[in-house]
Amino acid sequence: MQNNPQENNGFEININIKEYIRLFLHWAWLIILITIISGTAAFFIARQITPVYKATTTVLVNEAPVTRTSGDSLYASDRLTRTYAEMMTKTPILQETTNRLGLTIMPSELGRMVTIIPKTGTLLIEVVVESTDPVAAAMIANTLVEVFAFDIEQVQSDRYSQSKGSLELKMEELENEISYYSSLADSAVSETERLDYLARADQYRDTYYSLLELYENVWISEAQSISSLSIIEPANVPNSPVRPKVLQTTALAAVVGFLLTGGAIVASEALDDTLRTPKDINRYLGLPVLGMIDRFSKDVDKRLISAEQPRSPIAESFRGLRENVKFSSIDRKLQTLLITSPEPGEGKSTIAANLAVVFAQAGVDTILLDSDLRRPSLHKYFGSNNRFGLSSMLLQGNDSFDISVTHSPFRNLRVIFSGSLPPNPAELLASERMGKLLENLKQLADMIILDTPPIMAVTDAATLVSIVDGVVLVVHPGKTRASVAKQTVEQLKLAQARILGVVLNPLDLKNSRYAYRYGHKNGRSYYTEYYHESMGGHESRVKTSKKSNN
Repeated sequence: MQNNPQENNGFEININIKEYIRLFLHWAWLIILITIISGTAAFFIARQITPVYKATTTVLVNEAPVTRTSGDSLYASDRLTRTYAEMMTKTPILQETTNRLGLTIMPSELGRMVTIIPKTGTLLIEVVVESTDPVAAAMIANTLVEVFAFDIEQVQSDRYSQSKGSLELKMEELENEISYYSSLADSAVSETERLDYLARADQYRDTYYSLLELYENVWISEAQSISSLSIIEPANVPNSPVRPKVLQTTALAAVVGFLLTGGAIVASEALDDTLRTPKDINRYLGLPVLGMIDRFSKDVDKRLISAEQPRSPIAESFRGLRENVKFSSIDRKLQTLLITSPEPGEGKSTIAANLAVVFAQAGVDTILLDSDLRRPSLHKYFGSNNRFGLSSMLLQGNDSFDISVTHSPFRNLRVIFSGSLPPNPAELLASERMGKLLENLKQLADMIILDTPPIMAVTDAATLVSIVDGVVLVVHPGKTRASVAKQTVEQLKLAQARILGVVLNPLDLKNSRYAYRYGHKNGRSYYTEYYHESMGGHESRVKTSKKSNN
C-alpha cells in the first residue's frame, strides 16, 4: 500500500512545528530574559525623556461667495485650503505670533513646533502645536490662527483699499461743495441768486449719490471676494503628553525584544549546517544511527568509562551501541570493525576503546588495534607506553607476527598499540602485510576493532575499509558539517566500504542547545533518571547494611 503524499507532507509539517515548539521551550529562559531586559531598559529610558504635549486648533475656511459659484468649486476649495495651510508657517506669521505671546524663541524654532494639517475634501484645517509646556502649546495654537486670520483679511482688503479711499476722498469733497453752496443759498440777497446756489448744490448732491452707489458696489464686491478663517474648536491645555508613552514604549520594546530573540534563534537554527539529530543523519547521509553517547570526562585517563563505571548511563549507551552493531550485521559475519570520523576531534578513539571494552565484557574475545600511525592515543587510555605495536609488527622481515606486543588490560580484551610512528603510515597500512596481519588476528579473536585516522584528514582509513567487514562513522553533533559528512560517506562508498551506521558523540545533554531533541528533561535523559533511582536505592541499602554491621 502506497503512502499518501499529502499525508506525508502534513506529517512533516507537524513534526517541524513540534521541533520549533521544543526549540522555543528550550530557549524560553533566554527569550524571557531578553524580553524583560528590553522592556525594563525602554521603561527607564522613556522615564528620562522630557514629555511633549500636543494642542490642536480646528479652523474653518470661510470661502468667498465668488469662488463657490465658480465652475470647479471643489478644486478651488481644496487649493485654497492648502494655500492657507502653507501660508500659516511663513516667517511673518510666526514672528508676529512670538511677538504677541512674548516668546523668546526664533520663528524657525516655532515653525518646527507647528504642524498644519489640511483635511482633504473639506474646508477644515488643523493647527497642531507640540511643546514641553502644555499651556504654551494651547496658547501658540490659538494665537497663530488669530494672527493669520487678521493678516489674510488685511491682504485681501488691500486690493480694494485704494478704490475705496479715492471714492471716500471724492465724496468728502462733494460734501464740502454741497455744504458750501447750501450756505450761500441761505445768505443770498435775491431769489434768483438763491435758486442758482441751490441748483449747484443739487448737482453736487447727484454726483455724490452716484459716488455713494459706486462705493457700495465696491464694498459689496470686497465682501463677496474675501475668504476668512473661523476657529470652530479652540485648543485646550492638554492634560497628558503625547510622547513618550511610557507603558506603550515599554510594551513595544518588550515585544521587539521577544521577536528579535525568537527570530535570531530560528535563524541560527535554519543557518546551522551541522548534523545534530538522528533525523539529520537519515536525511543527509541516508545511514542509521547506531548509538548516541552522552558527554563525559575529557581527561584521557578517565575515558574508559565502560570499564571504570560499568553501571553508568554512558556505559549502558556503549552496550546499546554494541548490540546495534551486532544487529546491523545479522546476514553477514562481522569480525573486523573499523572506527573512523570525518574530521579530527570527534571522539573516534573513545568510541573504539569503550566499544572494545563492552564487547569484552559480553564475553567476546576482542582485539583493539590502534591503526592511527600519525596521532595515536589508545596507549594513553590504558596507561601504557607506545614503543612496540602495529608498526613494529608490520616492519618485521619474516612472515610471522610477534603477538607478544599485545597488551591485555581486561579479560577477553587485548590491545595492540600503534608503536613507533613510521615515516610512511599510508603505505604501511595499504601493504599486503597489513592484510595478512588482520587474517592472523582473526584466528585469535572473535572481534577486531580498528581505530583509524579521520577520513577527510588523511587517506589511511580509506586504504583499510575494503579489507574490513564493517565501518562505523563517528559524528560530533553540532560540530560536524553535513557537507563534510556527505563527502566522507561518498569517499567510503568509492572505497567499497560497508558502512554499518553512525554514532553521535558526544551529546551535551545538560548544556547543548539540541538537548530538547533527544527526549531529555532538565538536562537528564530518561535512562539517567532510571539509573540514578536504581543507584540511589542500591546506595541506601548499602548504607543500611553498614549501619547494622556497626
